[in-house]
Amino acid sequence: MTKQTALARFKLTLEYDGTHYSGWQKQNDARTVQGSLLHAAAAAFGSEAVDIQGNGRTDAGVHALCYTAHLEARTTLAPDAIQAAMNDVLPTDIVLLRVEKADPRFHARHHCMARSYVYRISQRKTVFGKKYVWWVREPLDVSAMRRAAGLMVGMHDFVAFAERQELKKSTMVLVRVAEVIEEDDQIVFRIIGSHFLWKMVRRIVAILVEVGRHNLTVEDVTGFLAARPDLPLRYLAPPAGLFFEQAFYHEQELQEFLDHR
Repeated sequence: MTKQTALARFKLTLEYDGTHYSGWQKQNDARTVQGSLLHAAAAAFGSEAVDIQGNGRTDAGVHALCYTAHLEARTTLAPDAIQAAMNDVLPTDIVLLRVEKADPRFHARHHCMARSYVYRISQRKTVFGKKYVWWVREPLDVSAMRRAAGLMVGMHDFVAFAERQELKKSTMVLVRVAEVIEEDDQIVFRIIGSHFLWKMVRRIVAILVEVGRHNLTVEDVTGFLAARPDLPLRYLAPPAGLFFEQAFYHEQELQEFLDHR
């Protein structure tokens, strides 16, 4: 009897342009990032079944700068060989940045203790960056946006920002960082939290923009966090400006990121 190759687990780090994808999670009738990775893995490993799990879902049209997943397969291939073989098959808008041997118990989602997203708002019409920003034509009060963003920090019930199908589980989220930064003609919002509800970050961004337009006040945002109004559900920033930035697996890893950002 031929001895079967043992299962091996790898940590994948990748970047992708989500413009032409229906999000991360595999779907039978849509193009997804997970589906594309599984296709590339099938080419790399032949007929061997593989499992690929991400650290969380991203919505349709959302991008990733440093997304983490894990791959499990019966293989003797080295990490660099896996990376090269899969990148040869992956479309040009998905790239494996690193493949590393992982502990057999490592799980990209279950072991992730924090995640960061950035959202880019452009204050001018842009030709080359239009797929990666939300162009807001009106002048924005960045100071007011910063004050409103600061209210998000801490443990809060984000039930008012949640899609109704999210209400079957806890809507409590620990936000470690919520900051608004000016970079030339762009306004960048960064949020780091334990996890995020579906569309929560895009909803927060849309509300911050309304604060910047003076259509909402900082006090209104305080009310959204204290009650269960339906008003936040009216606001949703487009996906183009949103980037998954990084997944964190240790407190030290997060602290080093915060110290150098």
